[in-house]
Amino acid sequence: MTAFSSFAVKADQDIATIQDLADHLKAAAHVELSTIPIYLYATYSIKTRGYSQWAAGASAQRLMTGIAIEEMLHLTNVRNLLVAIGKGGEFRCYDEKFIPKYPEPMAGRTPELMLHLRRLSTTQIDTFRGIEEPEGIRPPKPAAVRDYLSLGEFYRRIENGIRFLSSDEAKDQRIDWDRARENLWKFQYHRGYWNQNGGSDGPRLIVSEGTALQAMEVIVDQGEGAWDDHGYLPDPIVRDPASAYPPPEIGKQQASHYTKFTDIKKGLNGIGVVVDDNGVQKYTIDDKEVIWPVLDDPDIGLIKDTSPVRDLMVLSNAVYCYVLALLDAIYEAPMAAAPPTDEDPFTKDRRYGLERAFIAVMQGVLYPIADLLVRTPLTADDLKTPPKELVHAGPPFQYYRFTKDPQAELMERCTELLAHFPELGGDDGVQRQIGLLPPLPHLC
Repeated sequence: MTAFSSFAVKADQDIATIQDLADHLKAAAHVELSTIPIYLYATYSIKTRGYSQWAAGASAQRLMTGIAIEEMLHLTNVRNLLVAIGKGGEFRCYDEKFIPKYPEPMAGRTPELMLHLRRLSTTQIDTFRGIEEPEGIRPPKPAAVRDYLSLGEFYRRIENGIRFLSSDEAKDQRIDWDRARENLWKFQYHRGYWNQNGGSDGPRLIVSEGTALQAMEVIVDQGEGAWDDHGYLPDPIVRDPASAYPPPEIGKQQASHYTKFTDIKKGLNGIGVVVDDNGVQKYTIDDKEVIWPVLDDPDIGLIKDTSPVRDLMVLSNAVYCYVLALLDAIYEAPMAAAPPTDEDPFTKDRRYGLERAFIAVMQGVLYPIADLLVRTPLTADDLKTPPKELVHAGPPFQYYRFTKDPQAELMERCTELLAHFPELGGDDGVQRQIGLLPPLPHLC
């Protein structure tokens, strides 16, 4: 049995057809999406006022924000390849069956690694390191084990499939790269990406075997670290895209996710105030003074129907699903030849307007609601089971079913919450930002 079974993928299955490759890519997309909420949840749990922003070097919060954005990049690269091989229509992010449910085991990994929405801690960082763990750290797997030891191993099978399906040996299963160059590139997402908290490498436009392999290498390099002919490069670090090997001096912004998480665990990129010349910090990621005591695996089912906090958590779910639906809408809208110069981007170039909205909703809607939740204590009036100790709310990242235009539904829910959470209003508040989002009527 394999954890990839729900995606019609077996861990020991060679990729011999385009459908095999598509199935592997859909499984990879699920794995990539499953990491984003747990990384964001831990990031949101960091108290940012008066503590972590004064840490020496790069703060843990800044590094983790960058990692989460790079996971979105990985999801985009995988989806771009699905489009390039003519299988983009088989995949949607806003799908109840696709959206991860926590806790759940990481798909395809052995030994099993359970993924939870939890506050930042040494234990949770160890889980993150397990997700990004480079191949070779653990002993080789026995022949009887079918699942993967690492994501790198899984992506190498995908890379081998790309090579085979690009060769004459594939015969009638050969990928039509001419079609990708002529038309399918218009439906890929490679603009509107930025990451001031991590690497600058954006989504790859995939139109050939070479660009497909580069896109998969970016995923593995950023997560586990780069390879050379002898194994992982020191640290592990991310390959310089301008050369075959990294430059002699590498800054932390070029470190792999695994290395960044390791540095956070060691306190090298920290959470608290420096108290002496040796860089010893007053607080660690396990100190309650700097971490909000958020719920583990928050679920709206844990909250009483009469609690306004429940409605705020539902709004959080709706915004998360709007983000996923917005990604689907981006991939359905063909790219115009150039960005518009008109003041109305939604009618002149719908794709460009949707790309702008994706960044706006992540920064201006999803984060402020999550931040409000993690600052909100839960009492016996909120929880169905009275808490034994102080605990705060958190964004559940669950499926939400829209019944009308999603933008209008978000506005309605937000407006109803203003009486309980006035922070949602204001000249630049969540309510105003929702009003600037594009409608997505195709969901209704």
